[in-house]
Amino acid sequence: MARRLNLFLLTMIVLVGVPFYWLMIDNRPGDVAAKPVSMAQLRTLAASLPGPSPIAVEYEPSALRLLPRGLFAAGYGIKRHPIIVTAFRLPVPGGKPILIDSGIHPDDADAMGMDIRYPGAQSRIDKALKSAGMILFTHEHPDHMGAALRLGGAVMQSARFNAAQLPAEPLAGTLKWPSGFTPRSTIAAKAPQAVAPGVVVIPAPSHTPGSQMIFVRLADGKEFLFAGDIATLDVSWQEQRARSRLVGDFIAKENRAEVHAWLRTIARLKAEAPALNIVPGHDIRQTGDDDEASQDEASGVPLQPGWTAAAKRGFSADLPI
Repeated sequence: MARRLNLFLLTMIVLVGVPFYWLMIDNRPGDVAAKPVSMAQLRTLAASLPGPSPIAVEYEPSALRLLPRGLFAAGYGIKRHPIIVTAFRLPVPGGKPILIDSGIHPDDADAMGMDIRYPGAQSRIDKALKSAGMILFTHEHPDHMGAALRLGGAVMQSARFNAAQLPAEPLAGTLKWPSGFTPRSTIAAKAPQAVAPGVVVIPAPSHTPGSQMIFVRLADGKEFLFAGDIATLDVSWQEQRARSRLVGDFIAKENRAEVHAWLRTIARLKAEAPALNIVPGHDIRQTGDDDEASQDEASGVPLQPGWTAAAKRGFSADLPI
């Protein structure tokens, strides 16, 4: 009887445990090196264009979904975590603001199974998109780029794309592009590029072919790195955890080796500049809106010091929250 039980347990481990480990826990990065991007390079580029730099980072949460956090940071457990969809606005003195990402359209929120939505916030995001001087996207997924595309019109004239974010590309082509609009690439494909005073785009194909990170140096010297979904959660870059294989290999395919290379790059940039604010793609801790979530669960120490002080919720006085 004991022998049969042991055989049964062994069989279950092989049939269930091994696949679970491979799909949800395994986080081996392989032999990948960080990319040759430095803070000195980013700061030089940020200062290379004349004109005023942004003076603040403002944000609006559009929607969220509660999902096991280990899906987005391999080996991080199965406790449900709020995966938040956010848009950011950078006000520029004397000019039109810069938007980063566009929230999520209600139809895409339905398709992606969002648990909570903030329609008032998305309405404010839509208004901000229509009045933006420039719109940048961290990558070509509907919860980052889709809401802007669905607005069409003048919004598309302000949008800046890299080549992999264009509708001719397989992934970007699945989005709902406005009819009668032919976008073109205006962002370099390989090297970091200044696109506005204080704003630098870092091409980082990995999570998607069109993934890019955005470095922002405010007029007062505060610095931010918008990582997009290369680092979905704060622990993604802090503990070097890529998405689970279940997500990254099957549900939303990504280049796992390149993701790890960029996670190492983010960590190195943070080591070079400890005050650098890393903004993950979907972590509610980026906003400080959730008191419990903004604390490290083991120590109770607030994560990412300075983020809530350096950024504010709500798109300024003309768009009250």
